[in-house]
Amino acid sequence: MTSGVRVSAEASNCIESIKIRLNKEDPRDRFKALFFTINEGEIGVDSTLQIKDVDGEDQDAYKVLKMKLQEYPACYVVYDCCYETKETEKNELIFIMWIPDHTKIKMKMLYASSKDSIKRALAACGIKHDWQINDTSDLLDQSAFLSKIGKGIIKLEGKDVKD
Repeated sequence: MTSGVRVSAEASNCIESIKIRLNKEDPRDRFKALFFTINEGEIGVDSTLQIKDVDGEDQDAYKVLKMKLQEYPACYVVYDCCYETKETEKNELIFIMWIPDHTKIKMKMLYASSKDSIKRALAACGIKHDWQINDTSDLLDQSAFLSKIGKGIIKLEGKDVKD
């Protein structure tokens, strides 16, 4: 089932910029996360999170992402996740569909039926993981997130992972 909701041109441009890393750009200006909402029949960028917004010793990009998600009744997110295993460091794009249980049923249905539209726009991005979150406890539990992206993760966003 599709909703007929389309992805805005602005959203398409942001999607393009999160997948392409240009050598001449300042790495701190890169997007860390894009938050998409549905407004007037269109999926658009509601807000962004840049690396410079979460760059600092006392900052944690994953924590900022969790706090920001809780501000929305529903949204889609593309998150440029940086993690480390004993063998390697990885940067992977993660698609998150955030529709908490307390969201109104009409909105739940709209976001669920519009997911294909945003996923088509993201097809060329190389999304590695797809995570649907309906319960705040899943969002708050870092181990639930880590289990979705892989095994043996020792650092998430440069911070040691708690066992």
